[in-house]
Amino acid sequence: MVINVKLAIVNIAVACLFVIFASAVVYGGELQDEFDKLCVYTQEAESLPLDKLQELLTDCDKLQKNIEQSDDAKKKLLLFRLNKCRNFLVYIIDLKQGDNSGRPQ
Repeated sequence: MVINVKLAIVNIAVACLFVIFASAVVYGGELQDEFDKLCVYTQEAESLPLDKLQELLTDCDKLQKNIEQSDDAKKKLLLFRLNKCRNFLVYIIDLKQGDNSGRPQ
């Protein structure tokens, strides 16, 4: 009887820990999903219109704030990769704005 009670307590404790850590993993996964949705556009950034690039840049800034506020274990890695993605978008925007200034392509 005592063993069953101890086993039940251990099972409850494990279940509680699972719920706590599962929610943390899901939150981190959501940040990763948002990152993937944004930065997938870097492969086709040169063909995107300027307004879409500006929108992606704004979304990068919003995601950066969300990542900075999170407790995700991959926080630093996501910020580093997001910064590289954002810098590339800024570079393409600068190129496109330069092309619109009348310079030959």
